[in-house]
Amino acid sequence: MMKWLVCFDISDNKKRNKVVEYLEEFGVRVQKSVFEIELNLNNLNKLKKRLNKTIEKYDSIRFYPVNANQIDKIIILGVKIAPFELSGIKFL
Repeated sequence: MMKWLVCFDISDNKKRNKVVEYLEEFGVRVQKSVFEIELNLNNLNKLKKRLNKTIEKYDSIRFYPVNANQIDKIIILGVKIAPFELSGIKFL
């Protein structure tokens, strides 16, 4: 299983809601257009295909890999949603 930070910029409300629905299957929404997800390579490929069929050419979805060894170094300011539901996170 790999951990990912997924960010998106989608202008159409219906398409954006569909993207949110897909991402909620695999993770947690931590900001309006940011999710922390965890999935295996097979599910990652399936998710990318579903998302790619949903968005328009001017929309953007980015997947940033999160190294499991670095999760305890994540610093969160403000709302206290623990990334990837792990403890040991630094809340300021």
